[in-house]
Formats: sequence, structure tokens, C-alpha cells
Amino acid sequence: MQISFEKFTLPNGLDVILHQDRSLPLVSVNVWYHVGSKDEEPGKTGFAHLFEHLMFEGSKNHNKSFFEPLQAVGASLNGSTNLDRTNYWENLPSQHLGLALWLESDRMGFLLEALDQRRLDLQRDVVKNERRQSYENRPYGMSEIAIQEATYPAPHPYHWPTIGFHEDLDGATLEDVKAFFRKYYGPSNASLALAGDLELEEARGLVERYFADLPSANVPPRIAAKATGLTSSTSLTLHDKVFLPRSTIVWPTVPRFHHDEAALSVLATILGDGRSARLYRDMVYERRIAHSVSVSNSSAEIAGEFRIDVTAAAGHTAREVEEVALAEIEKLEKHPLTPEELTRAKNRFEAASIRQMQSIGGFGGRANRLNSFNVFAGDPDLINRDIQRFLSVQPEDIRMVTSKYLKDIRVQMAVLPEPPKRLPITPVDRTIQPAPTQTKGFKAPVPQRTKLPNGLEVFVIEKRALPVVSMGLVVKEGAANDPTGLPGLAAFTTAMLQEGTATRSSNQIADDFEFMGSRLSAGTGREESILSTETLTKHWPTALELMSEIIRVPSFPEQELERIRKERLTGLQRQRDDAGALAGRVAPLLAYGSDSPYGHPASGTEASLKNAKRDDLMGFFRNNYRPEDIALLVVGDVSMDEVAQRARRYLGDWQSPADKRIAAANNTSRTPNSAAIYLLDKPGAAQSLIRVVTPGVSRSHPDYWPLLLLNHVFGGQFTARLNMNLRQDKGYSYGYRSSIDWYKPSSLISAGGSVQTTVTREAILETIKEFKELQESRPVTQKEFVAAKDAILQEYPSGFETPSGILEQVMEIVAFDLPNDYLQIFPEKISSVSLEDVRGVAKRWLDMQELSWLVVGDRKAIESGLQSIGLPLHSIDYDGTVGRD
Repeated sequence: MQISFEKFTLPNGLDVILHQDRSLPLVSVNVWYHVGSKDEEPGKTGFAHLFEHLMFEGSKNHNKSFFEPLQAVGASLNGSTNLDRTNYWENLPSQHLGLALWLESDRMGFLLEALDQRRLDLQRDVVKNERRQSYENRPYGMSEIAIQEATYPAPHPYHWPTIGFHEDLDGATLEDVKAFFRKYYGPSNASLALAGDLELEEARGLVERYFADLPSANVPPRIAAKATGLTSSTSLTLHDKVFLPRSTIVWPTVPRFHHDEAALSVLATILGDGRSARLYRDMVYERRIAHSVSVSNSSAEIAGEFRIDVTAAAGHTAREVEEVALAEIEKLEKHPLTPEELTRAKNRFEAASIRQMQSIGGFGGRANRLNSFNVFAGDPDLINRDIQRFLSVQPEDIRMVTSKYLKDIRVQMAVLPEPPKRLPITPVDRTIQPAPTQTKGFKAPVPQRTKLPNGLEVFVIEKRALPVVSMGLVVKEGAANDPTGLPGLAAFTTAMLQEGTATRSSNQIADDFEFMGSRLSAGTGREESILSTETLTKHWPTALELMSEIIRVPSFPEQELERIRKERLTGLQRQRDDAGALAGRVAPLLAYGSDSPYGHPASGTEASLKNAKRDDLMGFFRNNYRPEDIALLVVGDVSMDEVAQRARRYLGDWQSPADKRIAAANNTSRTPNSAAIYLLDKPGAAQSLIRVVTPGVSRSHPDYWPLLLLNHVFGGQFTARLNMNLRQDKGYSYGYRSSIDWYKPSSLISAGGSVQTTVTREAILETIKEFKELQESRPVTQKEFVAAKDAILQEYPSGFETPSGILEQVMEIVAFDLPNDYLQIFPEKISSVSLEDVRGVAKRWLDMQELSWLVVGDRKAIESGLQSIGLPLHSIDYDGTVGRD
């Protein structure tokens, strides 16, 4: 697919790129500033990323949150900063293009008129919380900063982390940050790309209207390509709160567009991308000395690095896996690539390149790629040609870059679990905003639907824009079907499906998918399991044939079962390092009870995984994987006739076992909880993670629709009440949200986020206040109600941009037995909800007396504050065992 575009430059130096795609009434606005953390100076680090936040706070003519007017019209938006650039994007209904351009131009030209000390202080706190959440409170997080500092010794501009240092952020004055903005955030240092439902002349006129009069400035000096400065091998050891040791090896390589970049990237794919890759196959699958392997070549604007990360398996050391990884590098010169390895790698690059073309916007879509090639190469047409660099790599190129770059000058880091500490024994008791143009009509597709004689249903939606097909086999059974005493059996069974069939081994299955540039995904939810993949059109029949074999005749080989058992047990142990994983495991049982189909840990327990036998998995498969309870979903460059023909060939003669199915327990009843706080101790945690949960109504309940709107207002998006209070007003958190997980008999309503340890008590009190106000003193307002309804309706078309996105939409029809025209009637259902409906569900389903509060944090630092809140406080452990304090 060739991407057509127009490029022009305004007199003030702003580059503008226009790309038309009228398949949906959506447009993406994408702005790049050619400034990143490399453009900072020692002692003033983190400024580029700080401005990523400040740019959302308001400007002269819209002196309030950038999110507010955009999310009100259904837009999605975000920004990011790296070593070399800062970008911002908005995907929104095309009739609101003027709104996005007005906002973007105002912050480009007039941000400083609105930037004051209060906003600087608030976003400084938010950024520091982001650093705590992304680095200090994340397993292996601080190693990322250490490895960067070692790979790029000072004074190299890549020496410091993009997020900066606390002391530099604290020391930044208002004038410091204003001076940084004046230097880097003008039109002459920016590139604007618009993609989607555009009238080209109209779009050009809007760009000129809002951007042409912005004052020009001198283009900042560019930093030339610069070697890292690493002259010898460096070894580092870091201790962290992790369960498994990890080895990281980094070699300095080349900047982006260097003639060796493509060969290095292909080499990284051969070594570490997928189960067929050399390091994965050797270390994870065959020797089983590693839990995971990743390999990457990251070529940035002025320098690059080739990196291998190996997380050791339990019982193995960082030094051991490091030596094996280095030995594999040495083998490359003695054991050259096979033609199949090279073809597989190129297929993966080609497939990834096409997948990126599916979306007009976002971080990887067409608008972003046009800007990337324009900013770093001055040639946006590379979006059509750059892939050829990678597809042209030859075996001799791989040998050359291995010999040239992967040698003795490197950084080796071992991240080791912290030595156990003796903890004290505690008692057993514990201006004018543009109006939108005419709203564009959107009608969601209705899936074509048929049923095979054996009961297997087939759903197809054609989407012909790109040669891509997404498909899934959905089994209408999940973790809720786990038998008593064996939680996690459904997920274990699903994980084993791709580990061997009657005719293929685990390795052959991985090889077959990866050779096509695809990957098979297998997952289990509470009520469904799915096998899914996305392929180029030319490969989809082969992929469907493979998936059909996997779901029909899995062999559950004993050898692979023991390998997967060990991996899953290790995964459970690693969850103890991650506050988010701990909360995800424990919170549902607070709402439903540990023995409930909806409360027990879907990933299992150590005891259940150790006790599960091959016969248990085969029995679960035989009982639950039956064609009458399975649906084939296909979306993309294919017709119903083509899919039906292949489905009949590969799945039509599949018959259910003669024995009667054993019904699963479906008890979701529980004795209502009294409000209480449950503290899960994570000693030394840099933050406290708060999650409050309560069960709600079923997916089929009439209150489903008003609850969607209520969640949007309360915590479902950036400008919702919870986030505006705890992030934007208080600066306690990097993000504080609410969500609803929907099931057939019930739902799980939750809210919360990670906060600074020192304000754990205050954050809970603010959350309690928000719940109370929603029900009593400050119910949802007419303005909030209208804004939420408009946002949901206007955002709705964006879910149909890619085949994989449409597949998710169709999955909802399958999972909840919804009518075939559900996707078309969704807007009508949202529109029919009244403000009284929304206020009513807040009172009916958010009972303050039944909220369970989970806090994952450092007990020593936060317990006394939690005790003062006035709710009963209990300790709880990783397995959900509750004590009383």
C-alpha cells in the first residue's frame, strides 16, 4: 500500500503534511517538536518531558485543561517524550478538526502566557510520581537508568534519563522552563501531520488560519551524531526488589538511518523475537535456564545500542544466562543463518510495517510515521520506502555487523534480588473555541454470520483497506469454569494448546506462525478463552488451518506441560514484585470471595499449578472445548464465502465427545461485605497502590448503559472526577481512574491508582469524599452527563479503525450473546439514557457500606495513617488470607 500525501512549509518554518483517508469520519492531528532529553543540559534534566505535561495544562486562549474540550467530543489524545523528540496527537471526529488545530496552535504560540508557578509545581509533582511509578516502584525499573548512564558516559547527551532526576526537577525555576520553551517549541522546530477524513484544501486553509501568524524563531542547533564514548567493557551489579535475577548486555551501535542499522535490527529479530528465535529457543525452551529473553537494536538520532535482556529462570543466575547469551553471539560467526531464519525475520518486519499502516493516528499510526520520517530524515515519503532497507539484508550483512559491533566494548549489568532482611515480628492482630463542522455519519458494520452443522458459529466483517486479516477462535468458557480445588486450570489449559498437536510439536507451531510474520496469542478471561492471530492476507488460510488443528487436537505433551507449569509457577512468584499484579490478584476475591468463580485467582495458586495433572487439562479440554460453544471471528481483507469454505474444510467435521458435559459451578452470590481496608504489605515500596472494589450488576441488566456513562464521569478518562482531584488538583498520583469489568451474572466496579506513600491516608479520604459526593452532595451534573454522552458517541467510530479493533467489538457480541446488530444500535442505546438514570445507578450500586479497600504498600510507613481513617483495618497476604488488626 502506497501512502499518498502533500507536504508544504509555512513561512514561519512549520512543516505540514496532509494525508487523506476517508474510510471513517475520523482525523488524526500529530505534532512533533524536534526536542528531547538530549537537548537538555546537566543539572536541568527532565525539562522536555516536563513540558510534555505542561503543554496539557492550558494556554492563553484556552486557559484550562487541554483534555476537557477534546474528550468532550470523543477524542483520544496523548503525548510522549524520548531522547530526540516530543510528540502530541489527537484522534477525533473529523468535524472537530478545527478544534484540535486551534488548541495545538495556541499552545505552540501562547503557552507561556498561561504558565504560572502553580501549574509548574503541580506538574512537577505529577512527573515525580510518574518516575516513582515507572522506575522506582517497578521491578527492574532503576536498572534502566543505571544502564543508560553506563552506556552513554557523561557528557554524552544520552547520559541522563528522559524523565530526569528529582533534584533537577525540584531545582527548576519558572524562568528556566520558560527559556527552554522559547528555544525549542516554535513552528520552525516543529512538524504537523494531519491524516484521515480531510478535504485537502479545507485542511490547508485551517492550518494556515491557525498557524501561519505564529512568530518564527531561529532553528535550534542540532547535535551531530556522536559515539557513546564507551571505550571498554563495564560491569555493574544492582540489587532490587525482584524475584528473578536479570542480565542485560548492551553494545554501542549506530544512529538511525546508518547503513548498518537494518542488519542490526534484523539480527535482533533473529536472536530474540518469537519462540523460534535463537536465544529463546536455546535458553527458554531447550535449556530452561531463562524465564524470558528480549533482544533489540535501538537506533536513535545521534547514537544507538544493541541490547539483550535475559531474566533467569528460578534456580539460575544472571552470570549463567549472560555467559550463554554471549556464547550464542560468538556462534553466529561459526554457524551462519539459515535461509529460513532470514526469511522469517523479514516476514516479521514486513507484517509489522503493514500493521502500523492500519491506524491513521496514535503513537504508531500513519500521521506519526510521516512526522518521524520528516523530522529525522526530511523525507516523509520514506513511509513507503524505508522497509526495503530491512527486506534487502543479506546473510553477509548479518555476519559483518556481528563482527563489527558485538565485541568486547559493552556494558553488562546483573540485577539481583535484594538479600532477605530480618523484619521485626508484628503481633498476629494487623478565548473562543471553534464550533465543530457538520457531524459525519457513521454506521458500524454488521457481521455476516453463519453456523456450521456441528454448531460452530462463524462471524465475518470485510475490511479491504490493507492486506491484513485478524481472526480468533473464541471458546465461551473461561476461568469461571475452573473446578473446585484447581483454580487456574482454564488458563493452564489454554496456555498448553499451542504446545503440541497430533502432528506438530511446540517448536513447529511457533516456527510456522513466525515464518508468516505472525504470532499466535492465547488468553483466558473469566468467561471466555481465545486463540487469535493477525496475518497478511496471503497467509490467512494457512494460519486458520494451524489454529483449527491446535484447537481440535492438542496433545498436551508431558514434557511441554512441565515446562509451562514451571513458567507459570515462576510467573506467580514474580507477581509478588509488582504492586499492580498483586492488586489484580487480590481485589476480585474481596468482592466475590476466594472460592467464587469470579473471585478466585484466574492464574491459579502455587498449590493448584503443582497439583494439576495432564489428565486434568485433557478433561477440562474435553468438557469445555466443543464446537457448539466456539465461534470463529474473522475481520479484514477476506469475504464470508472464502471464510465459510475454509471453516467447513478445517472445522466442519469436528464433533463433540459423546459424553455429557459436566456443568460448572456458577455461584456468584455472597454475603455483602462491610466496608473495610485490607493492607497487603510490600516493604520499601516507593508508592502505595489503592484499589477499591464492589460487585455490580450483570452485563444484561438495563443499568449497564447508565453505568457506562457514570464510569466515564467518575473515573473513566483523564478529565474524570477522580483523576482531576488526585492528579491534577492534589498531585498525589500519576493517574487515578475507575473501571468496570463486565460478566454475565455480575460485574466488578473498581477505582484507584498509585499514590505517594506519604499521602496514602489523604488519597483514600479524597476517594471516599468523591464517592459520597457522587451519591449525595454533588451528583452527576447536566453538563457532565451531556459531555460524557457526546464523548462516548463521538469516540465510538475509532474502535473500528483496525481489523484487530473490530475483532474485539465482535467478541462482545459472542461473549454476551448480543443481537447481531448490536454494534449499530450501540449509539441509540447510549442516546436513550437520561440524567436521572445515571444518578440513580450511582445511588443503587455504589454503596459506601460495601466498598472493599485494598492498599498495597509499605505497612511500616502507612499503617498508622490507615488506622486513623476509621474503617476496620485487616492485613491480607498474596493468597488472599485475611488477618485482623
